[in-house]
Amino acid sequence: MSSAIYFRSLAARCRTSARDCRDHFAKEEFHRLAHEFQTKADQLEGSTLFTDPGSLSIRTEPARGFAGEH
Repeated sequence: MSSAIYFRSLAARCRTSARDCRDHFAKEEFHRLAHEFQTKADQLEGSTLFTDPGSLSIRTEPARGFAGEH
């Protein structure tokens, strides 16, 4: 399995978890993770114009909310 396919799979799982989640902050974190995984997959396939090696980071603290789209 290629890395891009793996990250797309993770993004899909996060979107499903966000859809089924009742906790507002967890739902937002799932959306954020899905976006990061999708971006990473796009970068690996070369379909984005920029490369940011720090775009996929591992959080060491709990999320406190996300002001992105839902």
